[in-house]
Amino acid sequence: MSHNQEILCDKEINLVSGDDILAGRLVSTYSGNDYTVSIAYGTSTTEHTAWNLFEALAQVRNNLESDGLKPAIEGACRDVYPSRMALEMGGGRRAYRWPSSGRPATVDIFDEVPVADYARLTYTAEQYDLHQQRRNRSHE
Repeated sequence: MSHNQEILCDKEINLVSGDDILAGRLVSTYSGNDYTVSIAYGTSTTEHTAWNLFEALAQVRNNLESDGLKPAIEGACRDVYPSRMALEMGGGRRAYRWPSSGRPATVDIFDEVPVADYARLTYTAEQYDLHQQRRNRSHE
């Protein structure tokens, strides 16, 4: 059975590497039960398909990390992580942004991060570890 591919997001983004900023293009699509995220930059493209957008983005980010790149989008920030319900019901497009104190805000994982907030960008392992620490604190 063939499914039409629906484009969910198609936008220019910045890829941050140390002090350099590269231009990239992020495209996310939905087809059947699968979400695909791809980021093209220079002559390279990395693309992954998963059961939700956040997981597909995390896999793309893992590939970008080998080149020392972080996409300047909310889904690549140390203080952003989706709830299980957001993954299952919303395809992982929305996630919580956890402030240092107070209630979290909901963000689109593909929203641009301003240059002033680039310090929030992180690699996937650190983002996951910080999420686990937040979960553990909330269960104490």
